[in-house]
Amino acid sequence: MTEERLLEAIGEIDEAMAMGAEKEKKWFRISGKKLLAVALVAVLTLSAAATAFAAANREINDLLYSVWPWAAQALKPVNLSCEDQGIRMEVVSASLKGNEAFVTLTMQDLTGDRLDETMDLFDTATLQLPYDGTGTCTLLDYDEGTKTASFAVYMRFDGEIRETGKVSFSVDRFLTKKQETTVDLKPLLGDIPVTEAVPVPGQVRGGSASDFTYENASGIKKIAVLSPQNSLEIPVTEGVTLCGAGIVDDVLHVQIRYADIQHTDNHGFLWLLDSDGKDYGHGGLPDTGIFSVSWWDQGNGLEGNRDSWEEYLFPDYPADLSQIRLYGEFHTAAPAIEGNWQVTFPLSAIQSEQDKN
Repeated sequence: MTEERLLEAIGEIDEAMAMGAEKEKKWFRISGKKLLAVALVAVLTLSAAATAFAAANREINDLLYSVWPWAAQALKPVNLSCEDQGIRMEVVSASLKGNEAFVTLTMQDLTGDRLDETMDLFDTATLQLPYDGTGTCTLLDYDEGTKTASFAVYMRFDGEIRETGKVSFSVDRFLTKKQETTVDLKPLLGDIPVTEAVPVPGQVRGGSASDFTYENASGIKKIAVLSPQNSLEIPVTEGVTLCGAGIVDDVLHVQIRYADIQHTDNHGFLWLLDSDGKDYGHGGLPDTGIFSVSWWDQGNGLEGNRDSWEEYLFPDYPADLSQIRLYGEFHTAAPAIEGNWQVTFPLSAIQSEQDKN
């Protein structure tokens, strides 16, 4: 690929991210591959002046060069730390130019063995500025010997940052013991019956199944999901339960419950194959033609343990359901460790000179 085409491709990714940020107005995570591309675009606009890390941070610098080689030259040492829950956070370096920021940090367990190579800052790592924005975080490394995880954070805010006062960087919680499990659900289901639908029995959380409705006695249309009469309680993996399957108005419905998602980020998707391996689509992934709807458990408040039900709908499915393979890919984690990790430093310490003018 030529340099011109490479920059063009990266620009397309950057533009797509900006459009998504405009629609969502919230923090989100993206894949490591996309992170590299987004970081490259942002770094090309940063100051070209190189700044050296302190000798104690040389290892972090080396790690960062493997992910953000250009950003590693623009970041400025911060080297501020704090401790909570027996876990020490150190902001190693940061840089801010225009509406984009980069931060590298470490988290170290001083009293136990609670961190691991799957650690995820759960979308809580941020510079506390009065702007909406989007961002992503990637784990650079986990050192089992020192029980230290190293991270790189990229953020983009709406509008250029021109304040010259102090700024805080904080982390509120993180996940560990993340696992990915793939299971064939069909042997757990047995025969899949034709059944009736009911309105969603809780507060709708999201989904794309608005075309699949149920008309109640009052003539009001509600999103249709499986009747509790067909409910199951089959554990699939830790934090994931298979709750039922059935045919409703010639649409295959499969219902999954994810435990305590506000503290675990448990989630997943399904895909359906026939005996010949023909793929009938993926449920829970966008732009696949497969639909889903999710809703909250009504039994707990926002601060409590809240389970989420998700029902996957397959309008197209094999005629012989006895021979299908229905796979689920599930992402689970231990309940988040919560705390208050925060350091504060002058914004001018990481802001480029031209942006302070």
